[in-house]
Amino acid sequence: MRRFSHVLGKEVLIKSVAQALPSYAMNVFLLPLEISRDIESSMARFWWKSSSKENKGIPWMSWDRMCKSKNNGGLGFRNLHDFNLALLGKQGWRFLTRPESLVSRIFKARYFSNGTFLSASLGNNPSFVWRSVWEAQALVRAGVRWSVGNGASIDVLNEPWLPDQHNPFVSSSHPALHQAKVNNLLTMDMSSWDIELLKDLFEERDHDLILQIPLGIHRDSDRKFVLDGS
Repeated sequence: MRRFSHVLGKEVLIKSVAQALPSYAMNVFLLPLEISRDIESSMARFWWKSSSKENKGIPWMSWDRMCKSKNNGGLGFRNLHDFNLALLGKQGWRFLTRPESLVSRIFKARYFSNGTFLSASLGNNPSFVWRSVWEAQALVRAGVRWSVGNGASIDVLNEPWLPDQHNPFVSSSHPALHQAKVNNLLTMDMSSWDIELLKDLFEERDHDLILQIPLGIHRDSDRKFVLDGS
């Protein structure tokens, strides 16, 4: 019973203290991979160390396996680099969903004035904060989707709005699509897709996917959602 309490105490200490301490910094900065590995190495040594001061313990399991869920044979510890990217991805998500906030307006003016976070490039002489958040761009792109309402908020290019789980981005490159919004692809009464226009501007794959998107009678605003990865 004492052994169980000792192990449980170590688990709680690692999860609630050692892994929580760098969270504030990881919200805005991408820690170098070497630092993340050093922290994980220290936590692993603490986990495997016995109660004896002279015994360093035997690592029976790699840290990567220990980071798996308990249902999958691990211990549920965090991979710090992945957790770091997830926290930075939340900042990118805020740029997308809260464009009216002060921080979103500042970063948009500096780094993606003519687009969105998803289409932003690293830019020249970027700050360390922007470089860090930008590293999570691919993670956000893989999970975020647009639900088409009136189409006024969605750029045709570089936005994930097609009903394709693996590649929701338009692959067509007609010059007329640059700077175009999704609502420009609708008929004059905004009730249906402009079939002839779609045939002229899009490749077959994009054309077929667009026609799969239903258009309701009551056109609500476009909204973003996170793709369920389960």
